Amino acid sequence: MQDRKIRNMERWFRLITTLMRGNRPTARELAHRYEVTERTIFRDLAALERMEVPVVRDDGRYSIMDNYRLKPVQFTPDEVLALAGALDFARRSRALAGKAADSAMDKLLAVMPAPHQEMVAGLDATLVIDPLQAHSLPALPGVEEALTSAVQGGHPVRIRHVSLRSAEQTERVIRPYGLAYRGTALYLIGYCELRQGLRTFRVSRIRTIEILPTVFTRPADFDLERYVSDIWSIEDGPLMHVRVRFSKPVAELARETRWHPSQTTTEEPDGCVVLQMQTRGKNELARWVAGYGGTVEVLEPAELREAVRSLGQAIVDRYV
Repeated sequence: MQDRKIRNMERWFRLITTLMRGNRPTARELAHRYEVTERTIFRDLAALERMEVPVVRDDGRYSIMDNYRLKPVQFTPDEVLALAGALDFARRSRALAGKAADSAMDKLLAVMPAPHQEMVAGLDATLVIDPLQAHSLPALPGVEEALTSAVQGGHPVRIRHVSLRSAEQTERVIRPYGLAYRGTALYLIGYCELRQGLRTFRVSRIRTIEILPTVFTRPADFDLERYVSDIWSIEDGPLMHVRVRFSKPVAELARETRWHPSQTTTEEPDGCVVLQMQTRGKNELARWVAGYGGTVEVLEPAELREAVRSLGQAIVDRYV
């Protein structure tokens, strides 16, 4: 009984923080998020109201009045380390947060008791959470802010964008579905009216942006997190069933590394490991495989084998 009360209280607190974000989720969305039934969510909302939390209902969506504030939160030592580590990563990854992470760390320290402040102060001497050595350039001034505003308001944007393969700028109208960090680079994902389909744009390559006054509705079945998790890095394309064989000298890498959420591995009698996954992005995958210099072989699909072969031939032609 006591465990159940604790679970309920934890869920109520998480529910309050979710509703305070202003996204106005439905009861069904909340039930999916917390892996409970809608009936449980309704009971939770009623419990919050009994605790005088000002829950607002509007057309089947829920939020909390803007002037409501939680009392100061007391962090456990493990939570302090988790927050400090995340902020340290963001601070080192300049494209991800930079100065904003320093400011957030200062605010976090200001509300911590002295023992926790001392713990964080000594963290740099005992723990380093370093991102990739390569850092992406930030977006041009105002671009990221405009995209965030357009995504939240459901407004299309008119952009001038430079592709990786051409210095020529193209003008496009995009219905922005969301933003995603891949590595240290920020990408815009949305419907391109020029190409009549879903496209991905590196934000640092956007040269100009204009928020349009019209409003669009993002498709109800579009899941940004699922879309991003399906692709290999950031390149879109048809979903492929990929099988690659790691030879014995590099097989341990396949055993100890998780590159994609869908991947599985199979051991072979000679010590090789076959990795399988469902993903998109043929060209990025080809460059990844080619980077192993022949110790990794594509078994399928055929078009990926051909893409790797073409890369290898281009390298030979360059250095002959």
